[in-house]
Amino acid sequence: MKDLIFTCCAFSFLALSTLNCNSITNTVSDSIYMDYDHHKVPYKLYAPDEKYLLHYDLEEISGLSVFGADHLLAVEDEQGYVYVLKAENGEVERKIKFAKGGDYEGIEAIGNRVYIVKSNGDVFSFEISDNDEVEAEEVDTDFSSGNDIEGLSVSGEKLLLACKGKGEIEDNKVKGKAVYEYDPKEKKVAGKPLFNLKEEEIEAFIENRKFFNKIHSFDPSAIAVHPLTSDIYWLSADKVLVVLSPDYKLKEVVRLDGGIYRQPEGICFAGDGTMYLSSEGDGARGRIFKISYKSY
Repeated sequence: MKDLIFTCCAFSFLALSTLNCNSITNTVSDSIYMDYDHHKVPYKLYAPDEKYLLHYDLEEISGLSVFGADHLLAVEDEQGYVYVLKAENGEVERKIKFAKGGDYEGIEAIGNRVYIVKSNGDVFSFEISDNDEVEAEEVDTDFSSGNDIEGLSVSGEKLLLACKGKGEIEDNKVKGKAVYEYDPKEKKVAGKPLFNLKEEEIEAFIENRKFFNKIHSFDPSAIAVHPLTSDIYWLSADKVLVVLSPDYKLKEVVRLDGGIYRQPEGICFAGDGTMYLSSEGDGARGRIFKISYKSY
């Protein structure tokens, strides 16, 4: 009798465990926003941990970067200011005037030096000090307004610049969206893209999925390199997140919830893998979302 009771209990426990496992699996794959491999992208992008409503000046936030252990840097696409934000709540601690108004689309920090890219590819940089107004150095690159640069990230000793528009510079022919390396020491863009990606490749990657099997378009708005995996997170304002491996192979594609991210425009990572993703306000206040790095 004791053996029978033990067997029944063991069977019930196994059945319950199986049910719980299936429940977890279904939970993370039963909608268009959950239809991705959470081992490849270990973030619950459909359920961010925190949301910060930003100052009204940042309604059109267009670039985001981690700065030190406790701060973020932000830029918006009309005024020539860099905003220093508290990472714990998105509150503006100070703002620094670095140039006149313009279409600024990306920001990154290497140590104490800040880099900002304009949509025409011009790169501005300055050292952060106690001054709230600086004269930034401006570098005119080989890009033009047709490239529509909308992404800036650090990768080793280089910067990555992502094209939202055409991928060609000078005479090279590029299909799809392209990312180029910029050498901040030489102040020069590489002649050929580091990698490029076509919409058809994204479509083919997701075509057999149950929920998320088609994209509207891919118009890059930000890019960031993961500090722990070196994966490349390439964000589109069309509410798509593309993740590439360190050798630039397509690894995963995620559909973002437009009810959460109205117009995603910035992405960056803290050293522990915590993701910060910014979204324009689209008529309201801009937002930053904090999303924890998960272990599955």
